[in-house]
Amino acid sequence: MSAARMLLVIAVTAALCISCGHDKRAMKTVTSRASFDLSCPADELELTVLSTEGARKLANQIGVTGCGKKAVYVYFSSSDTWIADSAITPAMTQQEEAYKARKAQEERAAEEERRFEEEQSYQRGVSQ
Repeated sequence: MSAARMLLVIAVTAALCISCGHDKRAMKTVTSRASFDLSCPADELELTVLSTEGARKLANQIGVTGCGKKAVYVYFSSSDTWIADSAITPAMTQQEEAYKARKAQEERAAEEERRFEEEQSYQRGVSQ
C-alpha cells in the first residue's frame, strides 16, 4: 500500500471515529438534559436524529419523546452544547398516531378516486 493511500485510510478512519464520538456524546448529553426537562427517566426516552450536517454527518438536531412529552434539541458548535429548541409539548399517543395515519390514508384514497373519476369523465368526453 502506498504512503498516500495509507494516509487516506488513516484520515478516513480518524474522521469516522470523531463523528462516532460526537454522536455518542450527543446522545448521552441530550438524554441527560431531556430526562430533566421532560421529568422522565432516561430509560423511557426515545431519541431520533432529525438532522445532520457536514461531510461526516454529525447529528445537529435530535428529537426526544418520553413520558407523553416531546422536545427537540439542537447543537451549538460555538459553545459545544445542546439546547432545547422547542417547547415541551404533549406527544401523540399510539392511538392518536394510528388515527392520524388512517385519516391520511383515507384522504389519499379519496384523492385517487377523484382523479380516477375525472379521467373516466374525460375519456367519455373524448370518445363521443
